[in-house]
Amino acid sequence: MNLEDLYVSVSDAVLRSVITFVEFIPSFIGGLIILFIGLVVAGISHRLMLGTLKIIKLEQFLTKYGLTKLEGKDIEWSEILAQIARWTIIVIFLVPALEAWRLSAVNAVLNRVILYIPNVIVAVVLAMIGLVFARIGYKVAYNAAKALGKQLANTVALVAQWSITIFTGFLVLHQLGVAQELLRILFAGLVAMIAIAGGLAFGLGGQHTAKQILEEVWNKFHK
Repeated sequence: MNLEDLYVSVSDAVLRSVITFVEFIPSFIGGLIILFIGLVVAGISHRLMLGTLKIIKLEQFLTKYGLTKLEGKDIEWSEILAQIARWTIIVIFLVPALEAWRLSAVNAVLNRVILYIPNVIVAVVLAMIGLVFARIGYKVAYNAAKALGKQLANTVALVAQWSITIFTGFLVLHQLGVAQELLRILFAGLVAMIAIAGGLAFGLGGQHTAKQILEEVWNKFHK
């Protein structure tokens, strides 16, 4: 290859690169405009969501059940839901922006993220509802067992609360699709453990009562 051929080859390569870059500029600008609009809409949606949740007084409602604090740290459920809505809109607008930038491989991942977002929203709602019912279960169980004494009533109430909390945790993880087969095994094992523990407790601690019940049934059967 002589110098003239080398010059032509380099010139063609540079020219093609420049043409490709120039042709890409409108797509790049269009993607930026789409992303900017998405950020604006996401910001507005974030504020609207926070305003709506404040109007319905979600935080005040959850404060009654002690759900706005976890291990001494404040949990702002309104902010969590608003941020989920905000990032959902950002991701939705990011898809056409990346398409304009010809990044189809990244788009495939984002499409999966978009399809997964409803599971996250449902999981957060399930967590809130489950924790509310757990607190209600504690109060109901405590009032029902108050006649047995404060200590025993508190124990019964804690068992009821944690049972509902653990069940809620299983539901949330299942909704998120986290190791569903393992969750089924763990849930079945937990139920079996509770059943065995209850049977052993009744068998070892209530032998006399069980004997009386069986004797009464046996006598009635023979009469």
